[in-house]
Amino acid sequence: MSKELTKKAVEMLLKGATLVSDSCPYCKGVRIMKDGNAFCVNCGREGKEEKLVSIESDEKKKENSSVDKLEAKLKELADELQREKNYEKQQQILRSINEILSVKEKLKKF
Repeated sequence: MSKELTKKAVEMLLKGATLVSDSCPYCKGVRIMKDGNAFCVNCGREGKEEKLVSIESDEKKKENSSVDKLEAKLKELADELQREKNYEKQQQILRSINEILSVKEKLKKF
């Protein structure tokens, strides 16, 4: 994930975008939704929100359980970031978001 994509994602979150529960259909990265348009934080592709239907093995479902938990935490942090007025606290939240995105990326490699 490039710094430019991360910066764009953070800017979108600060402007009221939300994290999407469905991953990017191209790279399985985290997506952010604003005004019906989705942006992938990982590959940078943009498009309309679409649900993907797939058949997953039990092993893949277990992996997704961890990813789902991380996505839920990302949503909580994004909501907290949107409400937070203190600049230093905003920076802490953004660092936490970045760390979670990094962990999520590592989980995908296994």
